Order: sequence, then C-alpha cells, then structure tokens
Amino acid sequence: MLCEECGNNQAEVIMTTVLNGQTTTRHLCRECLRKYQTENLQNVLAAVLSTLVSKSHEIPDITCPRCGETYAEFQKSGMLGCAECYQAFRRQLTPLLARAQGHSQHAGRRPPVSEEDQARLSRMEELRKLMEAAVNEENFEEAARLRDELKAMTPAREEKE
Repeated sequence: MLCEECGNNQAEVIMTTVLNGQTTTRHLCRECLRKYQTENLQNVLAAVLSTLVSKSHEIPDITCPRCGETYAEFQKSGMLGCAECYQAFRRQLTPLLARAQGHSQHAGRRPPVSEEDQARLSRMEELRKLMEAAVNEENFEEAARLRDELKAMTPAREEKE
C-alpha cells in the first residue's frame, strides 16, 4: 500500500488518531510520519497540557533561572526552554508527567555510564560479529575461542537476560 500523504513511498506505519470520539486511520511512509510529527508536535503538546492543567488554578509565577522561561509561557507553548526548566518547574511538571505518561520517572534503558563501558560493549559487539563469521566459515575452533572471550566479558546479570 502506498503512503496516503505523498503517494510515492510504501506505507510502513499505521497512524490512528481519536479526536472528539472520531477515529481516523492513516497509512504513512516513515518520511511523511516524521514530517507530520515535526509539524504537529508543538500543537499536540500544547493541547495535551492545556487539557491536563486545570483552568481554575492560578498560573504560578515561576521563572527558570537559566533561560528565563516562565511557567505561563510553558503552559502556552508546551515546550520547555532548557534542561534546567525541568528542575525549576518540577513541582508543577511531576503531576502532569504522571498523568500523561503513567509515571514521572524515565523507565527505559540507560546508556553506558562510562567510556570504559562503551568500549566493552563495542568490543562485545565486534566479537559477536567475528564469531558469527567464524561459524559461517565453519571455523568452529575460532568460533569457540571467540565465544569464550565474549562470555568472559559478559557481566553475570547480562548472562541471565
């Protein structure tokens, strides 16, 4: 199926939106999806935030010490001015994030903390590729040696995953 937006590329993504009880489904290519997300992200964030924030509350007169963004400006645009805004508006953002995302703390995977960890992970990936190549070439002694080297580099908690 071709992308409903550009009509040129193969549709790879199905985007379903529900607005005022109306469900709309569109088939888009990744390029048009990126364009759509970029154009509409600010409007969507502003709409979600305005829905989540009660109109009856007085807008706090809080300003980020780093960039000067006020909480009122954030409520209008849905965009924070800098990373320090999260700390400056923490009290107001915590319940918003909890309602919007189900929790207020990042729950995903974390990147390696140190350069040493990054180097170890890169070497492990290289060993995996070399081991796969050795198996494909039926060089099983080399594959076993690489497997043992890889196993020695793998922390105990990663072995169980």
